[in-house]
Amino acid sequence: MSRRTLAILAIALLILVVIQRTWGGTDGSYPVVAVVDGDTVKVRMHGVLESVRLIGIDAPETNAPGRPVQCFGPEASAKAAALLGGQTIRFEYDESQGRRDRYDRLLAYVWVGDVLANEWMIRQGYAREFTFNEPYRYQQTFQMAEVEARAAGRGLWAADTCDGRL
Repeated sequence: MSRRTLAILAIALLILVVIQRTWGGTDGSYPVVAVVDGDTVKVRMHGVLESVRLIGIDAPETNAPGRPVQCFGPEASAKAAALLGGQTIRFEYDESQGRRDRYDRLLAYVWVGDVLANEWMIRQGYAREFTFNEPYRYQQTFQMAEVEARAAGRGLWAADTCDGRL
């Protein structure tokens, strides 16, 4: 390959990287710009900042207007930030839940690599299973993950933290 061809390829690759960071992935993967709390993240999608609410989980509150910080909320937010912060994530939508909630957040299962973040947060005790209105695709899996976390006394289920109380 000539030097000119290599230079053109290098420039094209650089442009592609800049586009992905600015606009979000072209393959359905998007960079996490911020972790709001244990069940909500902000991503860049096609140049727009979008809030994404993880389907099927409820993490203790840290940023709800007019509400106090709940037991284990800071820990849940920190764990979500460790898992998702700065990562590129993929979404899986569930038509039974709709695409957006009443706050205009996207509703999705969030994958980071091969890890389903929604399930991981429950299984590790940083969130509880939450069914909003309708059953959803991973409902039984998430419910079993909560049973496991409770039985093991993990996270918010530990006797020395919240003992399951928010």
